[in-house]
Parts: sequence; C-alpha cells; structure tokens
Amino acid sequence: MKTNFLICFLITLLCLNPIVGDANAKSQEIPIHFKVNNFYILYTQPAPPFLDQKGRILIPLKAVKDLLGGKVAYNAMNKTATVNLLGRSVIFTIGSRDIFINNEPVTMDTVPVMKENAMFLPISVLVKDTDAKMQWDSERGLLKLEHDSFNKSQVLLSFLGQDLAEVTNKEAFDLHSYEWNGVGKLIIHANYDESLKFSEKQVDIRPLIMYGKTFTMDPYSKSIPGSKIQCTGKGKLTLKRDFGNMGEKVQYIIAAGRLVD
Repeated sequence: MKTNFLICFLITLLCLNPIVGDANAKSQEIPIHFKVNNFYILYTQPAPPFLDQKGRILIPLKAVKDLLGGKVAYNAMNKTATVNLLGRSVIFTIGSRDIFINNEPVTMDTVPVMKENAMFLPISVLVKDTDAKMQWDSERGLLKLEHDSFNKSQVLLSFLGQDLAEVTNKEAFDLHSYEWNGVGKLIIHANYDESLKFSEKQVDIRPLIMYGKTFTMDPYSKSIPGSKIQCTGKGKLTLKRDFGNMGEKVQYIIAAGRLVD
C-alpha cells in the first residue's frame, strides 16, 4: 500500500512540475522595447516585440497594419512580405538581408525571421528616410516612433476613442517592463523623476487589451476593482491589474504613462 502511494505521489509531482514551470515563465518580467506616439506597446500576438542579435527591434508583420496603419501582404510560397507604409513599398524575405524599397535593392544588417508561425521584421527599416520621427534609446533598448498617421491605426484608434483624460504630463512615467500570466493578471513597472509630485488618482497607465475586434479598457469615471498602484521605491511605480479569466486570445496590450487632472 505504501509503495503504491509513493508511486502515485511521484507521478503527480512529475505531472505538476512542467505546469508550474510554464506558469512561472509566463509571469516573468518582460522588457518593453517599442513605443508608438504616446503609447507603449507591451505585447503583440504571437509574441512581444524583441531585440534580435543585431540589436534591432522586430515586430510581427500583422502589427505593422494594426499599430502603424500600413498595408501588408504575405506570400507563404516565396516567404516574402510586402509592406506599404508612409508612401513607400518595402519587400522583405524571411532569412534574407536583401530587401526592395520602391523596387530599389537595399541590404539590411539583420534579417526577418519566423517566430511561432508568424513573420517578424525589423521595424526601423520601414520608417528610415521617411517623415516619421524615430528615436533609439540604446541604453533602454527602446525604439520610439512618431507620426500622426499612426493614430489612425486600428489599435491606437481604439485607445484614443475611449481616451477622455485631461492630460497634464504625457510622459510622466517611463514604462520599462511588465509581467503577464497569459490569462488576465498584468503588472506594469515604471520609473519617474523623483521630483515629480502627484496623487494616485492622477496616475494614468491605463492598459488596453485588444482581442480580435473587441477590446477592454478601464473607464475614467470610476475606480476599478483588482487595480492597484504602488510606489515601490524612489522613482519607481507599479500598476497591478487583474482582468479576471478573459477566455479570449489577446492580440495586443498597450499602455500610457501619463499624469491627468
């Protein structure tokens, strides 16, 4: 009897360990590498924007359309993608440094890749030599892009359509990382200038969770159960938000870092 119990116990441990490990992995702190206009891009389905070995920010092909308002097309047979953005046409091929900008050949210093069955491409190539503003923070590993047309994209337009705040400082908080368990619990970490004076009610790190064509965003008119802002040290702030079990696949998570009236 004791032997059977021990065997069952060991089997249970072996079954549980991978699950526990996976849950821990999903809750690890993830750096934020991408900002579009005033919005930090935390997550893009099927994986967050990431730094490749050349130090370039790569984002999913679909995110170019959803975040920047570009037109995209992918040819699975040739493993090529065509992106029309900011008046230019750019053709990428997975694994190749060679691209075509308005049919002119150009060589990059990195390559597009396949990740979780999606094409990821270097975003800076799409905006270089255009009228969009591009700022690279090498210390943070953060790429900032600015252009009025980006606010007309599907995801940012959804945020702005619900944005009723009177903003007093649009860059009060520097969002640098987040934790996401994949089903509803979100933690966002931010830094701020220690001389900045504010109350908890003025902090606006309001995350937007985008699904296929719907989204969740906290209203400005009331406090939200499961949402908590904490000062965790000098010049450090954390937002904890529990959305509950969503039951839908998340496409994007974006957030602001502002002070409001």
